[in-house]
Parts: sequence; structure tokens; C-alpha cells
Amino acid sequence: MWDCKTYPKQWVVRFSVSIITTKLWESNYTGYQQYLFDRIRTLKEDILTPMGYRSISKLLNNEGYKTPFGTPFTNSKVFSIYQKGLVRLERINREDIVEVGDVFIEPV
Repeated sequence: MWDCKTYPKQWVVRFSVSIITTKLWESNYTGYQQYLFDRIRTLKEDILTPMGYRSISKLLNNEGYKTPFGTPFTNSKVFSIYQKGLVRLERINREDIVEVGDVFIEPV
């Protein structure tokens, strides 16, 4: 049988939530930096005819492109743009980590 004197009851629910995300900041690449990375990645990862870093640097120099600092491309600068861009992509596309701590339910 239901006893109306025992209701309503008040409870306190305590728990903690931890969220680790990379979605809280904007990209700090300029449009030109993004274009260079996309172009280098396309040339480097081409399925039929992938190009080496030296060939890519020669191609970009012949087309009149400069590095973001305004210097001509070398194979090491192309390598650096490519590797740092891949690290940046991995960081941006990383899955969020959500952890919920222990849940405690206590009467008031």
C-alpha cells in the first residue's frame, strides 16, 4: 500500500563529466597556407603518379609560388608543410573524449 507521508522525497545526484576536445578553436591557417598544403598533399598522394618533395618544390617555384614567408620552395620546406599539415589534420579530426565519473545518489 502506498504511504503518502513518504513522498515527495528529495535526492542529490552528484557526478563529474570530463570532456577533452579540439573543437574549441578556429583554424590558424591562412587561405594561402591551406591552398599550399592541399596542393602539396594532392601532388604527394596522387594514386597514379605521386611526386617527390624535390619535384613538387620545382613545380611550385616554376608556377611562381612562394612559401608563406616569401622565400622560394625547397624540398625540405615542402616536406615541412606536408608533415605539419598532416599533424594539424589529425588534431582537428581527433575524436572527443568524454568521461563520466562515479554517480552518487544521496537523500537530502
